[in-house]
Amino acid sequence: MNLDSSSPIDSPDSESAKSSSKSTILFVLALAFAMFGVGAAGARVYRDYAPVVRDFEFEKTGHFDFHNGGYLPALAFREGVNPYAAEVCELYPVTRPSATYSPSIFMIHYPFSLLPVKAADVVYFLFNAALIGLLGYWSITMSQSKFAWTPWLLIFGMLAFSRPGHMSLYTGYFTAQLVVGTVLALHFAKTKPWLAGIGMVIASGKPTYIIPLIMLLLARKNFKAAIIGVIMCAAVAGAGIGWLASSSDFSTVVEEIKSGQDAFDADENEIPVNTWTRLDSVGVIAKIIDWKPDNKTYLACMVVLLIIPCWAIWNAAEYESNSGMTGLTGILASVAILVTIYHHSYDCLLVAIPWVGLTFFGKLVCPELKSIERWALSVLLGITAINYASTLKVRSLLSLENQSAIWNVITAVNGVCLFAALIILIVASFRLGRTNQGHFEPKS
Repeated sequence: MNLDSSSPIDSPDSESAKSSSKSTILFVLALAFAMFGVGAAGARVYRDYAPVVRDFEFEKTGHFDFHNGGYLPALAFREGVNPYAAEVCELYPVTRPSATYSPSIFMIHYPFSLLPVKAADVVYFLFNAALIGLLGYWSITMSQSKFAWTPWLLIFGMLAFSRPGHMSLYTGYFTAQLVVGTVLALHFAKTKPWLAGIGMVIASGKPTYIIPLIMLLLARKNFKAAIIGVIMCAAVAGAGIGWLASSSDFSTVVEEIKSGQDAFDADENEIPVNTWTRLDSVGVIAKIIDWKPDNKTYLACMVVLLIIPCWAIWNAAEYESNSGMTGLTGILASVAILVTIYHHSYDCLLVAIPWVGLTFFGKLVCPELKSIERWALSVLLGITAINYASTLKVRSLLSLENQSAIWNVITAVNGVCLFAALIILIVASFRLGRTNQGHFEPKS
């Protein structure tokens, strides 16, 4: 049967209806995917919920890190008890005093400490999920692409299902907060230094984020943002220490902070040989050769390992087309932070935005990269997102010994991938600087 041009099958209204229907179906599927990713983590928290007691159980780790690293230290801080002091273990059911986190981390978790613990668990889980959703939003907008709901839901779901995203939601560690702060600092350092300074305050909660971040911002010639951020970080930390010192004195607080770090260092679960989630270069090497570096060694190695990345960033910063998080130096800085100092697999949330951008938004992200470099980075960073092999469950299923060759290879995968990504980015940065110096005017 012949159909004339006025047939409703071929009419513009019919085609528009089909397109709208298809868009609606895709939206619903994307929404279900995102909800399932978050819901799966929530269900696992409920199933393996960690009771608020001093004894740690590997089988009961749902929101364990939130209780021990966020809620209880913030509660102690609010009540005038020093979270770094051994006394905190006598007064609150924590496994050890806080390590050398900035007091800003207690301030960020302060509002949660106003709630009963189980109510705080629910609110914090939703807060953490919202932060991961924010990273998904930034993955689109910082890639210079127009925001749309369906792609955002798909990316949100991918981040929730990723190993670092799932770990953050499940254990309740404050990685997403640190990552959001670091992203703010790296993305807005040139255009909005005050906002970057606020990001630095958030990232300052953990020294392994803020120390390399400051060095990398200086290397990128973001001097104003770095200075503002350091002043703000010092002011917030000073206020927190002052609050703790009001119940004793400054020298006592300093000694208690040192004792808190000593307790962290003495924890057998933090020794590289006993961990399966380390991805920094020193941690990977230390596990393989059964070495226990001290904090001075970590810092010395960080400085040495940052020399070449900082040099590469210094050379490329004036010539890149995008000075934000998804620019060449922004991606290089985010990878360098993970490689050069103490980090675990959940910290790979930091490279979620670059990975999404490089994988799904093409040359909108970092056009200075060659096609082969772009795809290599997409694969290398993608492995850190989907690598569920380095877990105790897999080790148990394969009946592997802690220091067996196969287990050492499995636990080194993330670190090796990140180091390889760092090399690619360093090469690209030096190439950009060498190509442009003496030939083109630096970008304003």
